[in-house]
Amino acid sequence: MLFKRFAAFIHLWGGLLIGSLIVVISITGCITVFSEELFDVFHKDLVSAKSEGKPALSLSVLAEKAASALPEGNKISKIEIPGGEKSYVFIAQETEKRAKGLTYFDQVKFFKKVFVNPYTGAVLGQLDMKYEFFNVVLQLHRYLLLKKDIGSLITGITVLIFLLMLISGLVIWLPKKFKNASKKLKINFKSKFKKLNHQLHTVLGMYVLPVALVIVFTGLSWSFKWWESGMLKAMGGNKRVLLANVQPTPAAVPLHGAALDQAFSALQQRANGNYEMIGFTIPAETKKSASGYITMNDSGDAWLGMSYFSIDHNSGAIFDEIIHKDKGTAMKWRNSNEAIHTGKIYGWPTQALAFFASLICATLPVSGFLIWLRKRKKQKVRLA
Repeated sequence: MLFKRFAAFIHLWGGLLIGSLIVVISITGCITVFSEELFDVFHKDLVSAKSEGKPALSLSVLAEKAASALPEGNKISKIEIPGGEKSYVFIAQETEKRAKGLTYFDQVKFFKKVFVNPYTGAVLGQLDMKYEFFNVVLQLHRYLLLKKDIGSLITGITVLIFLLMLISGLVIWLPKKFKNASKKLKINFKSKFKKLNHQLHTVLGMYVLPVALVIVFTGLSWSFKWWESGMLKAMGGNKRVLLANVQPTPAAVPLHGAALDQAFSALQQRANGNYEMIGFTIPAETKKSASGYITMNDSGDAWLGMSYFSIDHNSGAIFDEIIHKDKGTAMKWRNSNEAIHTGKIYGWPTQALAFFASLICATLPVSGFLIWLRKRKKQKVRLA
């Protein structure tokens, strides 16, 4: 009985403390689950590119066309090459870690995406992603539109408290006799508002609990290194496996031209047609090597298939790699973490599950607050 009272105390005050933040994080999470699909719908003219029997132009030529479309000083730092007949995306992005302001907008100097038809070389358009709707929603979800270090800490603490609320909610809900559990998992929609609201809070909370715990466990990995390390150890890995990222020989300029084409050709050969995305990260500081990745269509196992490569700026040669099939369970989980968090790991069925779980999580602080408000009014009446 004492334990349940303690759980009720945590549940109540935790909800009053972070309830509004949970609503924001959950609603933005709902949108983020299907953000890529929605982006493609709203920007079909940018993402679609029919080959019409033509081969793709060389990546270096396409990169030059994208670079010419960018404002002066905006250098390409990332390239995304999707499988299928879609445009190539060239990204220019720069952030200032020690920005004076407190918001995301103060920290990001620029963030542009240029969409290029790989078969004609035509620049289909350019988006300022700093203010683009789905990106702003993502930054609100992750960092509450604050600077990364501040926002990540606040959302991390919020989600940790929410984890305690989920556990304490389970303790409060548990019936004295197990045979009575089924009665506590039903909603009578004919009930009056007070009782219906209470049922919606407790019953929906219990149904969503398993999925909510998965979302919470994966989400905390971005806020706290100690949480990520603990998850890795729990899955048999001591630490994250990292690529070598020091440039083998000095490079005068970042990866471009023939070296970029060589690197792309090497990744295409490694992918052997089995890829959803091939990407490059090209740092302006050439002491660090460029890097590439392949996201596979079929990983051959239950995890998201991702392989990573270190690339020489000078030659485009691969000099280090982490191949998906060679990774241990811990690293396969870490590379799949975002896909598990958003439900994208197994396509639309798990996305829908993540969407509705996030939506229900957004309602719990509201219904919980209404329960507390009615109880508080009753107490005032009794005292009067």
